[in-house]
Amino acid sequence: MKKFKLIPILLLSGLFLYALIIQIQSWNPRTIMEIQFKEYDSLLYGKDKSNLLGDSVEITGRVVAPPQVNTPWGIKSLLRGTNSWTCYIQDTSNALWGGIVVRQATRYTNTFIQNVDTGNIIKIRGKVQEFWATNPTGTSGWLTQIELDTNSGPITILSLGGSRPAPKLVYVSEFVSGDSPTNWTINYVDGEKYEGMYVEFRNVETSTGIGNRQPFSIVDSAGNRLYIRDFSNFYSTSPSPSSDTLYKLWNWSVPTPGTQVNYIRGVIINANNEGAFGNQLPYALVPIYPNDISLGQSAPQLSNPSKDPGVPTPSDSVTVNVTVTSVTPITNVSLYWRINGGAFSQKNFVNTAGNIYSTKIPPYPLNTLVEYFIKATNSAGLTRLLPADTLKSKLFYVVKASDSLSIQEVQFCPNNGGRSGYEGAFVRGIQGIVTADTNDFGYFYYVSPGGTQSSPPKVFIQNGTGPYSGIWISGATGHLVRGQLVRVRGVVEENYSVTRINVSTESDVTILSSGNPLPPAEILPTSVLANSKQDGDTTIEKWESVFIRFNNPVTINCINAGIGLICTTNEPLPDTTFRRNYGEILVYDNSLIPARIELQDGNHTFTNNWDGDTTGKTLLTKNDIISFVQGILYFSYSNYKLLPRVNSDFGNVTPIGIKKENIIVNSFELKQNFPNPFNPVTKISFSIPVKSLVKLKIYDILGREVKTLVDEELNSGSYIYDFNASDLSSGIYFYRIYVIGKEGYIFTDVKKMVLIK
Repeated sequence: MKKFKLIPILLLSGLFLYALIIQIQSWNPRTIMEIQFKEYDSLLYGKDKSNLLGDSVEITGRVVAPPQVNTPWGIKSLLRGTNSWTCYIQDTSNALWGGIVVRQATRYTNTFIQNVDTGNIIKIRGKVQEFWATNPTGTSGWLTQIELDTNSGPITILSLGGSRPAPKLVYVSEFVSGDSPTNWTINYVDGEKYEGMYVEFRNVETSTGIGNRQPFSIVDSAGNRLYIRDFSNFYSTSPSPSSDTLYKLWNWSVPTPGTQVNYIRGVIINANNEGAFGNQLPYALVPIYPNDISLGQSAPQLSNPSKDPGVPTPSDSVTVNVTVTSVTPITNVSLYWRINGGAFSQKNFVNTAGNIYSTKIPPYPLNTLVEYFIKATNSAGLTRLLPADTLKSKLFYVVKASDSLSIQEVQFCPNNGGRSGYEGAFVRGIQGIVTADTNDFGYFYYVSPGGTQSSPPKVFIQNGTGPYSGIWISGATGHLVRGQLVRVRGVVEENYSVTRINVSTESDVTILSSGNPLPPAEILPTSVLANSKQDGDTTIEKWESVFIRFNNPVTINCINAGIGLICTTNEPLPDTTFRRNYGEILVYDNSLIPARIELQDGNHTFTNNWDGDTTGKTLLTKNDIISFVQGILYFSYSNYKLLPRVNSDFGNVTPIGIKKENIIVNSFELKQNFPNPFNPVTKISFSIPVKSLVKLKIYDILGREVKTLVDEELNSGSYIYDFNASDLSSGIYFYRIYVIGKEGYIFTDVKKMVLIK
């Protein structure tokens, strides 16, 4: 009976290995247009992934942007990255759907892709991929690329010389329409055909950017916006200082918002995972060369708005001041204001001294909501608004009886600006219980190869529960401890978009009682604190500085979250120049929507290895499950984040995913999983003696890939992967490791495991 069962198992194992060989050897000649084209009805619903996803193809194209360029400092990378090569190519016909990204994931294997130049025509082999995106459904938000095959030998250069193709003239509305994030519409139907192509925009002006290398945007006359992606080292804004020529290729400065753009050229990419705008705005433009941008005149600059008195009462006429500067003469500065959401009134400012302009808002009754914005125009006919996006936010205040306010009155914001209506005002009577003190959040300072990271000491107080009930108290607060009921007076500040009360001396804080129970944590799902939410979003801003708890188990889906949405690595790695580790992770509960947790500030021992020190600490890794997490909601570097205070703010941690063992290894090895058979969790161990690109995948008995466990570069060492197969059915599976080490050294092995449920 045993012999009878052994034959089909061996046969199927052979089929499995044969399937892997076929995958490697099969190459289909395709045009770039065939790979990129997507049907209208699919694009109408935002489904933009290639129809040839996963196919092994051979394509020909003209180089638009090579991986490297020759500079006065030697040959340098043109497109950002330290361990990979990236190249943009376009079909020689210059037809629509004809551009694509080519990427070689490692520099260990020499395919000579790094030697091509602009205008060269090349033939390459590789696999059609959709670059990782944040959309959990996988229906949209993906960048089609070719993963260059490093096993089929060098690429073929069909012709040398030549130049990049002429750019296609396009319009912002072909990619996105709508003048604010709340009504943006992605135009997949018109925009997708330009993905990977060299294009040009005209009749636009510059506007503000967002976190993580989207330093500015372009806006058309209708307010439609497209972000500019900092991916060429000619247009990089980091690392700093600008004299660092290791990566930066010239001293580039981001243009002032409101600057006219004669033209701007570049390659359209899908940068959804690289920005802070969630799934709403995936397309971005990558300028490549110094002559890809031509700028004109700029609009006036508005700064330092203020009002007097800081907390208006019913008897007050409110003086509004603003600083206005411009290269060309100012022709008009106007104030627009309304009460309780009504129609706007308008009046002009008067130039009172130098660049200072002033006007007054009349008195209004108690509890009147007054909203206003400022508009300046110069002799070039260019205008500027303050706030810049008046649909998103306006300056405001609510008329009060005195400057004695509650936390809710200071924190309240009726729009998506996220700022207090009493910014800059001296207020008193702020009362609440200390929920976190400087023992929880002390002064933080850390220097690494990636740069300096720091954070001031923080004390938070809260008056009960509900929206707007918490606030940060800064300044002379080192004597406060958790559980004290305090009354505070000080100046309302916005510290990098976080509202706080700054107190000058300890006497500005009155301790009313001690040992009080803390307000109960506000139980919220991760979806409310979604990582994709922008600064000021009222659905999350109202919880700023409030004690929050994820009461359901959360799973870590990103172990190193960068600014914006980007996940820089699945392995806990210390901070470096191009792989920044801010000590932040992303987790999700049963809502499947990720939220952010910061591990640096708190007085606890949980880490993602941000400082390279894991001694005596709990190292968290991707896929770990934490039974609950609680802390204070904070905002910094373009993201809302939960700040756990102490160890008890974390529940039990169930490790699922990859862990590195602290041992020295001298050879490549893939070990048999244990236990085997298993249900449903088993450990898969492997060793790599040198830093290598590692792919660890699971296949079914027919050789079909069912899961990718590891696909990244790992340092030398021994690793254990806790594999959870709860979503797979019982049966025989194979796990295969594929390792590319230095100088192209390859190690591969396959082992069998049995899942029994």
